[in-house]
Amino acid sequence: MLHRSIIEARGEAAFPAWHGERVYMEPFLKAEGLPAHLSRWQPTIDAMLDGIDTDLPVYLMIDESEVKAGVCQRRPGLHIDGYWNPAYAGHQGHLPVSSQPGKHNDQPRPLHRASPARHRSTQPGMHGTHSAWAGKHCHVASEGSMGSDWASARFDAPEGIILASTVSAAQGYLGEYEGPIGDMGDCAHIDISKLDVLPMQAGRVYAGNVNCLHESLPVASDCCRSLVRLNVPGWTPQAA
Repeated sequence: MLHRSIIEARGEAAFPAWHGERVYMEPFLKAEGLPAHLSRWQPTIDAMLDGIDTDLPVYLMIDESEVKAGVCQRRPGLHIDGYWNPAYAGHQGHLPVSSQPGKHNDQPRPLHRASPARHRSTQPGMHGTHSAWAGKHCHVASEGSMGSDWASARFDAPEGIILASTVSAAQGYLGEYEGPIGDMGDCAHIDISKLDVLPMQAGRVYAGNVNCLHESLPVASDCCRSLVRLNVPGWTPQAA
């Protein structure tokens, strides 16, 4: 199956002071802004969503971690993120049924707040709970003909992945690529020799489509790195 990886640089984003905070997929509406306990992140989010119109819930992930030299803060290896499914609290290769045209009366996804345990500040170097952070690119079956097979996913429904960080430690790939997507979005087997490489720089905002190829890279030196990711259902960057 032929896929296209799209990533565009959209602008710049400033970050608040590093506190070792971790937030996993907090839903919010752009028109209402972030909940009060995350208000210090509002300027960052405003910059990341600049020029993007949506009335659907946006999902926010924040990872502020101490990272040692030569170590990746986030998921290493070539991969895609896929669609965020709040019903399963994980990513998958198919659009959640509630967001498919003709399903559930075409109503927007409800705004379900996650439990407070998923949104906490941690001590430097600590990680969030297993339930909030581990295994979230899930391989699950859902309703109807959705299926759970990443390899059969077409990724034709729009959902944007927007990223920004304080330390350069990732890169994306641009262009068409062939082959099935592996379980949990794994793309280590994909031939990227003909794709353009996009280094993802600190302080820049990058927006990719739901099947954009990217990977984390080891940091050059010990650091306290902040990464913010937004999943934006119903919107996607367009190919140049």
